Amino acid sequence: MITENIIIKDWRKIDFSFGLIYPNVYKIGMSSYSIRLLYFLINSFENIACERIFLPRNIKLRFPASKDYSSKNLLRSLENKILPEEFDILGFSIHFENDFKNILWILEKAEIPLTSQERYNVLIKDNAQFPIIIGGGPAVTSNPITLSDYFDILFIGDAEESLKSFFKIFQTYKKEDLNFREFLERVRLIEGIYIPTLNNRAKRAILKNLDDSSTPIFQLISKSSEEKSIFESNFFLEINRGCPYQCKFCISSFHNSPFRNRSYDNIKHAVEDGIKYSDFETISLIGSCVSSHPKFKEICEHIINNGKRLTIPSIRIEHLNMDIIHILEKANIKTITIAPETGSESLRFALGKMIPNEKIISVLTQIRDSQIKNVKLYFLIGLPEEKEENIDDIINLLKLFDDLDFEKNALRVNINPFVPKLNTPYEKEVFFYLKENLHDLIKKYQKLERELKNLSSIKLKFKNVKYIIKNARLQTIISLGNQQISDLLLNYYTNGAILSSLEKAEKELNFSINDYLLKIKECYTPWII
Repeated sequence: MITENIIIKDWRKIDFSFGLIYPNVYKIGMSSYSIRLLYFLINSFENIACERIFLPRNIKLRFPASKDYSSKNLLRSLENKILPEEFDILGFSIHFENDFKNILWILEKAEIPLTSQERYNVLIKDNAQFPIIIGGGPAVTSNPITLSDYFDILFIGDAEESLKSFFKIFQTYKKEDLNFREFLERVRLIEGIYIPTLNNRAKRAILKNLDDSSTPIFQLISKSSEEKSIFESNFFLEINRGCPYQCKFCISSFHNSPFRNRSYDNIKHAVEDGIKYSDFETISLIGSCVSSHPKFKEICEHIINNGKRLTIPSIRIEHLNMDIIHILEKANIKTITIAPETGSESLRFALGKMIPNEKIISVLTQIRDSQIKNVKLYFLIGLPEEKEENIDDIINLLKLFDDLDFEKNALRVNINPFVPKLNTPYEKEVFFYLKENLHDLIKKYQKLERELKNLSSIKLKFKNVKYIIKNARLQTIISLGNQQISDLLLNYYTNGAILSSLEKAEKELNFSINDYLLKIKECYTPWII
């Protein structure tokens, strides 16, 4: 593995250090634009050294970390091989609820007390200092309460400007010998920062002009012989943030609003500078709805004309036409990703996607006739007001897709359980995660598998249905959790962090997840952005 544009600073010449942590393995972390952006942004300060830390590779983690006998040295930073506890600040970029247990594992493996209160007690009693533990990312902006016991500071919303203000105060904290409480009191005044111990009202920070977020020009790019290391070797270019369509289940539409586009001139310069300073073959466009950029076609053409390949995330179905498909062909794109979400037009319209089945079939027909031979499709089940016949709608629609004569396994179908997210219009829709309804989801999956398994062009991308549903339920309670859920999850972690550990945690704490979900259903909310 060779990584370009690594920044290694002399620690004798800095004022403080920042351990940037993605709480998962390198391959996943380096597929995150946030890690590349933060690494570039923080290291742009000459007086700060930012180094990356990931979960160790090729090691099967045992939970809790106290029962894991691998060496703590596995957690050293990539740049200068520094242990986590030796940094001044540890910053976690948190995107997925599934990484919650990994955050605790990293802290415990690094011999850092798990809770902010424990760390503060040690500071007062023994004058021993641990790194300041901060976090941000989509999972934090949606609901920081579930994580609040474990972090000193949580960033809500866009962090570009609030980080700069935070660093100024931290510099003062280090140089002027402020006490920790006074430091937190000053930090709480920064927009977009939540201090759990102060329980301040935090307003989501919004970067109004996306051009003010610098594209990492010297971008971390990993060259690997592994075939599946796709995104690590690409240059990432964020062209918009948020989404204009406001689908009711989508956190990007509501947690990243308003929808903002980077200017075309800014994008062109970023492409040209990236080519000048980084060695890559492919540019990955980043954004919740890249095809909504008013210059989307021109952006693609500019990249192609500069001799680079192109990848894009899921594209809005209504934005696909032969003109766009031809451009994507030129960009050497092999797979297009679309998200019909449901087979039922009425359910799809209720979500906020006003796309009839006829349009989807028309688009697929155009893709079939192009050089792009593979399509990845995303569907949801367990949606509000979903009936048995709506599962039949998915089956019938996919059978129509199969009749289009795509090649074998060319249509790769992902069917995921809907997971409600706090501060979205569907945050109270927990019906299918009540204990008495879980089996309904299992039956829906079984029916889909039974009816679709023999379709030649359809490749189903789900296995182990019971695990998928239990894991979605765990994501749901983390997404919608309050302080009690935080306590439950700590118990879950210490009991091994496997799905059966949740039931054990419920018994030990005399707590009912079902009762909590009913409370959510009845309009309780632990956090409002």
